[in-house]
Amino acid sequence: MEEPQFDAVVTRVGERRIAVYQVLRARGELNLWEIKCLLDRAPVRVEEHYLSDVRRTAERLRGAGAEVALSCLECGRPAPGPGESIDPGPCEAAGWPWCPASASGPQCPWLETGSG
Repeated sequence: MEEPQFDAVVTRVGERRIAVYQVLRARGELNLWEIKCLLDRAPVRVEEHYLSDVRRTAERLRGAGAEVALSCLECGRPAPGPGESIDPGPCEAAGWPWCPASASGPQCPWLETGSG
């Protein structure tokens, strides 16, 4: 079974809009006009990847003043923060025997270590 993916959603850009633009521009995928159009539609997904990568992007965006939510792509439950755990129940969305956003444990070591 491959590692589940999570998404980062900018829910609010904040006061330092240019700093948020710069974080997204540094990723090299969008030009400034595309970033402006994207963020004008907030809340909007800005990254979809493994949890460790999404956490790094969210950290940079939060440092720039944006509000960012992380969630499991399978079921939409919030992603756990480092050292946190949430509902350990089964994922009802995609047939996983456990939810990728659930408590870390031996069945999902990447949540514990943050490796990607």
